[in-house]
Amino acid sequence: GAHATPTRTRPARGADAPSAPSGFHLAQDPAGFSVAVPDGFARSPQGARIFYLSPGGTFRLGIKAAAPERGGPLAVMRRADAGGPSSNPGYHDGQVTATTHGGHPAALWEFTWSGFSAAEGARHTYDLCWEQDGRMYDVWLSAPVGKAREAREYFDVAVDTFAPGRDRP
Repeated sequence: GAHATPTRTRPARGADAPSAPSGFHLAQDPAGFSVAVPDGFARSPQGARIFYLSPGGTFRLGIKAAAPERGGPLAVMRRADAGGPSSNPGYHDGQVTATTHGGHPAALWEFTWSGFSAAEGARHTYDLCWEQDGRMYDVWLSAPVGKAREAREYFDVAVDTFAPGRDRP
C-alpha cells in the first residue's frame, strides 16, 4: 500500500537535531536542552530536576544536568543503587550496567520499587547517566511495572533524542 511500515532508525548525531518519532514531539526546554517526549506529556520542574509527566503521572520522564561527580557515571549510579532502599521504598532488583552514550562513558541503572501509592502499585525505573562536555546528565523514566514495555520505548526515544543545548558553560 501507500503507507510503508515505519522502521525504527537511530537519529544521526551531528549538527542536525534529531526529529521526534510518530506520537512524540521535540520539546525545546527552557533549561536549554531538547528531548522528544510523548504527545500529551506536560513539563513539571521540581528543583534541579525537570519532569515531563503523562496525564495522571502514570509515566514520569525526568532530566537532570549537574557538575560531574567523583568516579564518573558508573560510580554515581552504583552509589545511587546502594542508597536505593533509603530513597525508594520497597527498592529491589537494582541493577547497574556500564555502557556508553554517543561515545561518552555512561551507566544504566534499573530498579523496581513500591511506587507512590498502594493504589497505583510498584513502579520500574530506567535511568541513564553520562558525562558530556564537562557536565553530567541523567535521563530517567519511571512507570508502573505493568507498563514496562511502553516505558522502555519512551525511555529509549528520550535518550536517543536528548540534546544538551548550547547555552550552558
